[in-house]
This record gives sequence, C-alpha cells and structure tokens, in this order.
Amino acid sequence: MEELTIENKFNLKDFKRMEEIEHSYFPDDNITPAKEVFKWYKKNQLTCIGLRNSRNEIIACVNALPLKKEVFNRIYKDEINEAEVVDSQIEEYENNKEYCLYLSSIVIDKRYRNKYKVITKLLKGCLDTLDLLLERNIKIEKVMADASTIHGEKISGNLLKMDYIRDTSHKSKIYCQEGKRFRESLQKIKKFERKLNKPNEG
Repeated sequence: MEELTIENKFNLKDFKRMEEIEHSYFPDDNITPAKEVFKWYKKNQLTCIGLRNSRNEIIACVNALPLKKEVFNRIYKDEINEAEVVDSQIEEYENNKEYCLYLSSIVIDKRYRNKYKVITKLLKGCLDTLDLLLERNIKIEKVMADASTIHGEKISGNLLKMDYIRDTSHKSKIYCQEGKRFRESLQKIKKFERKLNKPNEG
C-alpha cells in the first residue's frame, strides 16, 4: 500500500478537498462549507487531523472540536447539528483545563474507504493530538460523535467503543464516551496500527 502521512497543517484548498469528500457521505444541509471549517481551524489549529497520500492529496480527515459546553450539550440533545456550529463556539486550548470534544466528521475518500490501515492511521493521528494536549495537562472530559452513515456507526460504536445515545432529527446517530475510555480505545488502535505497518519478516 502507498505511503500515507498524518497531517495537521492545512490551507483553504485542503478544506475544499475535505468538503468534496464529505459530499460523498452526507446530505448537503449537514455539511459545513469549507470556508467556515477553515475558520474553525484558524481559531484552533488542533481541530483537524488529516491523511495525505503519496500525491500530496488529502484522502481522509477528522474534525475534533473542543466546543463550549452549552453547544456540546445542545448537539448531544439533538437541538442543533454540525452545520450550525460557528468558530466563536469553539474553544482555544489553555493549559491545565478540561474540554468536551466533538468529532464532527470522520470521512475517507471512497478510493480508500475499505482499507483498514487508513482509518487506523487516521485515528493514530487523533491519539497523537491527545498526547500533545496531555503534555499541557489538558484533559478531555467527554468525546461525542455524530454518525450519519453505517461506516460512521461502525467506527464510533465498534472501533472506538463509544456508547450509542440517540437517533437525531437529521438522520444520524449520536455516540458519546468519557475522555479516559476514548483515549484507551485509541491506544489499542495505535498498537494494532503498528502491527499492520510492521514489515513482514522472512
């Protein structure tokens, strides 16, 4: 399989590419325009983790937003959805504080969608970001995901072991997990990702 690189530096062109991938997953009214997601990123540059292929194309990404608690709770209760989130509702990380994290989307280019190494490497990138936060004594209280597809449900429920909470009015499913347990799930995935990428011997 081609070399894939974890990425956390992006420009507007990259976010337009991510939006293209999202359109293969979600209804248009559930998708936040690239210009707005770029604003999220400029507010907090630890909100997006991506993968680039050997041609430097973004082929997968996850937006992990530390939301103000009242906004997090409104999404949890199905009062608003991702497309209504604006940059002023996103927190900037401060050392020694605690946050609620919202995985607003986990998307993979259809050419790579059935490749397990892609999702495990992407989630390894998430764990790397959590490690950076841990170094600053930043704690994640809760993690929530909004799954709009069977693929997203499998990632949230089966792979990340998040708890199903409810169906939403915009035909998705809310999952949630305590930050500590979410981190433990990512650590297991990271160990498995290492095995997958270990060169064959003999």
